[in-house]
Amino acid sequence: MSFGTVLKRLLSFALPIGIAVAQFLYFVQRSEPPQQAPASERETTVRVMEVKPVSFVPSIAGFGTVEPEKIWDAVAQVSGRIVYAHPNLRSGAILPADTEIIKINPEDYEIAVRQAQANLDSSRAKLAELEIQQKNTQDSLEIEKRSLELTRKDIERKRDLVQRSTVSQLTLDESERVLLTQQARVQDQENSIRRFPSQIDAQREQVNVDEAALDNAKLNLERTTIKLPFNARIATVNAEETQYVTAGTNLATADAISGAEVKAEIPQARFRSFILLTAPADFLPPQLSDNALAEAIDKIGWTAEVRLISDNRPAKWQARVMRTSDTINPQTRTVGAIVYVERPYADIRPGTKPPLIKGMFVEVEIKGRPIQDALVIPRSSIRNGRIYVVGDDNRLRIKPVKLRAEQGPVALVSNGIAPGEKLVLSDLTPAIEGMLLDPVLENPESAEENSAALITTGSAEDETQ
Repeated sequence: MSFGTVLKRLLSFALPIGIAVAQFLYFVQRSEPPQQAPASERETTVRVMEVKPVSFVPSIAGFGTVEPEKIWDAVAQVSGRIVYAHPNLRSGAILPADTEIIKINPEDYEIAVRQAQANLDSSRAKLAELEIQQKNTQDSLEIEKRSLELTRKDIERKRDLVQRSTVSQLTLDESERVLLTQQARVQDQENSIRRFPSQIDAQREQVNVDEAALDNAKLNLERTTIKLPFNARIATVNAEETQYVTAGTNLATADAISGAEVKAEIPQARFRSFILLTAPADFLPPQLSDNALAEAIDKIGWTAEVRLISDNRPAKWQARVMRTSDTINPQTRTVGAIVYVERPYADIRPGTKPPLIKGMFVEVEIKGRPIQDALVIPRSSIRNGRIYVVGDDNRLRIKPVKLRAEQGPVALVSNGIAPGEKLVLSDLTPAIEGMLLDPVLENPESAEENSAALITTGSAEDETQ
């Protein structure tokens, strides 16, 4: 390719580019410089709520398993063959108090009662005989003493006659031998009388022994009949008719239906805060007894409710806080609060409210007396111990806050916010003191109702975490 051809091609490309550059420079030189717009501050839209005094109901929640108030084991106290078993003695059956559920063959124990009665009658007869002998011997002793006295007088008379030589010495000697014989008889009678008290006491003890044996025989006879001590629901049955059982055999187990207890496990720290929040300032711990503790809890004003959550249709029972567990659960660090439900089988409604039976896993909520004029805010609005509020001219203020208690999704404020202030609910990233805000009141038409809902109902899941 020749040099001229190459030069023509270069000029064909370079010439348009040069013309375009020259035009650009011409327009740039003739145009006016850009004008700078004045700076403006941007508002940040945030959700806020107005803090108002409300009635705050302290509460804590936990979960536990239902247990009957009393559990009774039907243990055989005598041995024998079962001759009767109640036809409804089956697991799950409900039977009234004093129902005879099992009877053990009583024949051997009836014989034992008759034998013990005969032994007692014999002992009482011997005692009566000894008492009669004692009286007869006492009467005989009086007679012998009178005879001895007469013999002595007769000897004195004969001695006087011997001195007068009216009676021979042989006759006097014979009278003295009679006196000695009579003295021996009196001595024997007195010895017999001294033995009677110990003999009678021994026989009386034998009577007591025979009476105890008769009572024991009658008691064993009564033990052949086993009755329910209270209205109960049969839990297990371990015996049947014609079966031979020995003393100590567990025949059946029954649960009382008059009341039920639930041991709700509650986090230790939350339970302590709840006590500090609900107990009066002058409250003194009660003495260590169930009655004193229950009375103290009533004085504080705790109420409880047991709930069974099933298919979004909760069944509820009113309960009473009775006591707390004797130890802290080492695995969960929780305290057991025991609540009592009276008549757990009452007001049953099929499909809506079942009986509160053993083994149910339920939720327990304990409430204290309402705290009036409390300042309550959402717990999510607290950020590292500080809150955001809308200050003058809609400027952000960051303030430290002191809490009195936390409950579910809300917190009770003791210091750091005043009634009427607007609390920022939105997250601000970044949050700069004094930044301009555009506050939007959340649900102004139902703010009061929403606050009440947050205060009176807490999240059970939060309580147990």
